[in-house]
Amino acid sequence: MTKVLSIDLDYITRPYAQWSLAGYSDSPSHRWFKFAQEHTFERSHFFIDQSNLMYCFNVFLKALKSNPKVSFGYDHDSILFDIDQEENIDLINIDHHDDVFHGMASPDEEYEMVTKYNIINEGNWGIWLYSQGKLNSFTWIMNDNSNAGLGDGDRNDRNKYYLGNSYEYYLKENYKFEDYNFDYIHICLSPTYIHPDHWHYFSMFISAYEEFSGKDAIIYTEKYETHVRHQRLHNEILHQCSDGRGSLLGPRL
Repeated sequence: MTKVLSIDLDYITRPYAQWSLAGYSDSPSHRWFKFAQEHTFERSHFFIDQSNLMYCFNVFLKALKSNPKVSFGYDHDSILFDIDQEENIDLINIDHHDDVFHGMASPDEEYEMVTKYNIINEGNWGIWLYSQGKLNSFTWIMNDNSNAGLGDGDRNDRNKYYLGNSYEYYLKENYKFEDYNFDYIHICLSPTYIHPDHWHYFSMFISAYEEFSGKDAIIYTEKYETHVRHQRLHNEILHQCSDGRGSLLGPRL
């Protein structure tokens, strides 16, 4: 059994999480610049849920005591760099979004996109883990407004349909940790969802880890999505270049 704790800091954006950023750039800085240009919101309108921040930080500090492997990433699919080879995973995800389905298509269509074409991103890495038979359980600690604005109904009903009894969801007030002994911890910033004025909280978690452990933090800047995008194509190219004995041909003269 592999126990994984995943914390997405967009969980602290509960007060402004439903302000639509759809259609803006995937570049976080440009995304927020354009949002500021086109809306009347002032910076003072962006405030976090302080209790959610303290909840995340306290859980993180307690979990560090068991000496897990810890990593940080800007997009949540980077968690797969650590756990894509693990089996029998019990995962707890503290997050404003469930990250089972991204919503890029109907669930059936997206499931095929993930499993057949490796279209994995920050919003659907959960269904990829399930499709690979790697999940023992997936527990989502959500906000009370996490379902707001979801076009295809309650996301928990949808996820339960696909993941069955392996999927559970709670508000933080209703969830009690059995223990804090995790094998892996992953902290994600999600800068396209969290306002730049709040990015420094990511630095706070990194600094706390480095001070606590005496180690340099592992921070993934690459998305797992781009890491696997061409993997099947690459494997086919290697096969085509093979000399039939499992090695690659040398340069042609």
